[in-house]
Amino acid sequence: MAACAGRTKSEVMFDSVEAVEAEGAAAYNEKDLSATAGAAVADAQRNALESVAGLFMDARSKAEKYGVLRQNLLRSPGLYIKKYKVLSERREGALYRVKLRIWLYIDKAASALRGLSMAEAGRPGASAALMFDEYLASAASPYGDARKAFSDYLARRTALSFPDTPALKNSSDENSFFEAARASGADLVFIGRADAGPMAASQGPQAGFYPVRAQAGLKIYEAGSRRLLLEISSRSNALDPSEEGAFRKALVSAGELLGQEAVSKVDAFIRPAVPLTLRVKGLGGIEDARKLKTAVDGLGINGSSFESYSEGEAVIMVYPARPDPQEFSSALLRAGVFDLGLESVSQSEAVFSVIR
Repeated sequence: MAACAGRTKSEVMFDSVEAVEAEGAAAYNEKDLSATAGAAVADAQRNALESVAGLFMDARSKAEKYGVLRQNLLRSPGLYIKKYKVLSERREGALYRVKLRIWLYIDKAASALRGLSMAEAGRPGASAALMFDEYLASAASPYGDARKAFSDYLARRTALSFPDTPALKNSSDENSFFEAARASGADLVFIGRADAGPMAASQGPQAGFYPVRAQAGLKIYEAGSRRLLLEISSRSNALDPSEEGAFRKALVSAGELLGQEAVSKVDAFIRPAVPLTLRVKGLGGIEDARKLKTAVDGLGINGSSFESYSEGEAVIMVYPARPDPQEFSSALLRAGVFDLGLESVSQSEAVFSVIR
């Protein structure tokens, strides 16, 4: 098999070219070995490009926009490849496998992802993951009335946004919800509960109406550190000719009152995120860059955005849980993913180099 391929789009040149090793496979067809080998090479190229794209994609894009990636970048991987070299090839049962070293235009792939709104980007405001349980006379409510009233009120009165990923929806407990919140890029975690129950006859009029009382409570945490920031509550009453209608009205009212209470107290938490630019020099390739990003995301931060990788230097925009660059730098040194030396740290930038 030919062991190299040339530029696929010579009129567009990009400086950042990095080598990536990837494997590919295709169904073995002894009647057309050339087509078999070509299919395996194409599969390896797609795998290499997907691996690099993963550096620049946030968790929500990975979960929700993989189809877009497949229909765009992965459909024509040659557009992002300068050349490749076959390292090995073999038949393995019904499959034909190849291993390639592929030189990819990193910045071109990143630019394409940003053009498709799939890359992580700067965050203009705060976002909050919301877990809100509701009960009608001790039975779980399927309607989400208090949650909707609460989130709608905050959406109207603040710059706060509420991510809604499958992982958040499927979280079965608070611990998994915090993990899903961090993965979604949320700055804050809201955990609330609302209960509605009938009032005693002495507590309100009857006369063909159902009197109901609802109470709601909410705790607000930093997503990364899980530090409790604020705890608030609300109460409300409602009347309606139908019992269910009274329950739901009370929950809506309690949710909106809780939103009013939150808006009056959370201004300090709902502010634009200010990133810290992290530069790490002396990395040994894309795989090292991936290890670095994984280590950074595991430090209890509120989010990160992988900006670039070229000639051994990775640049990541980091949103620490606390606005203390020294604290973040110390945490990265303790993570031990590489033998790092701290060159400099300021309020806006931390620079490290790998000690060889």
